[in-house]
Amino acid sequence: MPTSFYDVVVLGTRLEPLLCAALLAREGLRVLVLGQGVPEPFYRLAGVEIEPYGLTMEGAQSPIVQSTLEDLALRQDVRQRLADRDSVFQLLLPEHRLDVYPDADRWLAELWREFPAVQRQGTDITRTLAEVRSELDAVVAPGLVWPPETFIERQRFSMTAAVQRFDRQGQGWTSWNQLAVRHPLRTAFEAVLPHLSGLVTSQHADSTRARLHGHMMAGVRELSGGWSWFQETLFARIRSWGGDVRPRERADSIRHEGRRGHSIHVVRTDEEIGCSQIAHGTPISELSQLLPERGSMGAMFERVGEPRARAYRCSVHFLAEKRGIPDALGPLALRCTSATDPSQAFVLRSRDVDPNRILLSATRLVEEHLVDTGSSPIHFVREEALDAVRGVVPFFDEHAIWVDSPHDGLPPRAFRADTELPCSDPWTRGPSTMRAVYDYPTRRALGVCALTTRTPVRGVYLCNEQVAPGLGLEGSFLTATSVAKLIGSQYRRRDWLRRGPWAHRSV
Repeated sequence: MPTSFYDVVVLGTRLEPLLCAALLAREGLRVLVLGQGVPEPFYRLAGVEIEPYGLTMEGAQSPIVQSTLEDLALRQDVRQRLADRDSVFQLLLPEHRLDVYPDADRWLAELWREFPAVQRQGTDITRTLAEVRSELDAVVAPGLVWPPETFIERQRFSMTAAVQRFDRQGQGWTSWNQLAVRHPLRTAFEAVLPHLSGLVTSQHADSTRARLHGHMMAGVRELSGGWSWFQETLFARIRSWGGDVRPRERADSIRHEGRRGHSIHVVRTDEEIGCSQIAHGTPISELSQLLPERGSMGAMFERVGEPRARAYRCSVHFLAEKRGIPDALGPLALRCTSATDPSQAFVLRSRDVDPNRILLSATRLVEEHLVDTGSSPIHFVREEALDAVRGVVPFFDEHAIWVDSPHDGLPPRAFRADTELPCSDPWTRGPSTMRAVYDYPTRRALGVCALTTRTPVRGVYLCNEQVAPGLGLEGSFLTATSVAKLIGSQYRRRDWLRRGPWAHRSV
C-alpha cells in the first residue's frame, strides 16, 4: 500500500528529466525526483574538482532554449555565466588552425587565410547556414511535440515544417559535405558532430548536420560552473516550487495500479510511493528492467527499433602549470589528429584552477568493439590523449603535474615523481562509467528524434537523451518541454472538469 502520493515521479537526474521536473513543478504539480543511480557530475582529485563531462552550450540562442530558461527564471543567470564572448571554438588540424567566430566577416577572413582555394564555397556555405538556421528556428519554437505521434501533433508539425529545405527524413542541403571528401575542413566539421549530439557521424541527417553546424558557427561555449552548477540550480527550482528531490534514491520496480495510476518501490527506504504519471530519464534498457513484464516494451521496439551502443565517451584530464599552456589555446577546441579521418578527434576543454594551474580535459569517442564495459581496461586512450595534447602544447611534459583517466581503469599518476595518486571512489571509475552513444534503426521528425516519448505503458513517458539525440543540447530541451506538455495537458483537462460546469452537477 503506498505510503505517499505524488502527481509525477521523475526517474533520473540528467538534463532532460530535471528540466521536465522543473517545468511540471512550476505548473503546480507535486513532483518527486529520484537519482536512479546517476553518478555525481564531478569528483575530486588532489583538491581539484573534475567534471568528466562538461555542459557545452551550443544553440543557446535557440527559441526553445531561451523560452524554457525564461519559464524557469534562469535566463539571466545562464546569460551571465556565458558572458565571456571573446572565447571562440577552435579547430586544430594537423596543418591548420582556425577560430570559428560568430561574426561572419571575421570567420570568412579566418577561412580565407587558411583555405584560400575554397573561398567561394566557404562563403556560400556560411551564408546558407545562416539561412537554414533561421528557417529551422520556426520549427523548434515552443508549441510542437517532439516527436509528433497523434494526428493533431503530426498535422501541426507538418504545417510548421513545410517552409524549409529538408524532407520528412531530414534530407536536403548537405552543409560542409559539399567540399571534397578528404578536405581537412570537411573532416573537422564532421568530427564535431558526435561531440555536440547523441549520434555518431554516419547517422546524422542533412538537417541535423546543418543545424549543429549553424549552432557551431553562432558560438559554442561552456557554462561557467558547468553541469554541477546547473544541476544544483534545477534542484533548487524544483524544491522552491513544492517538489522533492532525492538524488541518492532509486526505484527498483514500477507497478501499474489501474485507474489509481502507478506505484514505485524505493530500494533504500523500502517505501511504496503512488503517482499518476512517471517520466523516465535514464536509458530505455533500464526502464524495461523496472516494469513487471519485460515484454511490454516489445511493441515500441517493433515500431521504432531498439537502440544499440555504438561508441562510448571517454575523457582524460591533465593538471598543468598555466605558464606552459599557449595563450592562443581557447577554452574549447576540436583537435583532429588526422586530416582525413573524423573519428580521430578530441574535444579539448581548459579551465583555470587557480592563478598558476590549469585543468585540461580531452574527450574522444571509443568504438564499441574496442570496449568491454565490464572489465577490460582501455589503456590506449590515455596515451592517445597525451599525444593529441602534445601536438598543440609544446613541451607539455615539462609543465604537466598529473594525469587521470577515470574511465580506462588506470590510476591517476603524477608526471614528475612518476607515482600513483590516491584514487577517488572506485565505484565511480572504470569503463562502466562511460556514456554510450547509440545506433538507432529509425529516426523521425527531420531526422532529429529516435525513440518516442509515449511508451506502451499508459502514464509512463520516456524523457532521456535517446528521444531527440540529433540536436544535442537543443534536443534535450525539446524532449523535456514535450514530455512536460503531454503530462501537464492531462492535469489541465482534469482541472477543467473539476472547475467547469460538470462540477456543479450530480449524477
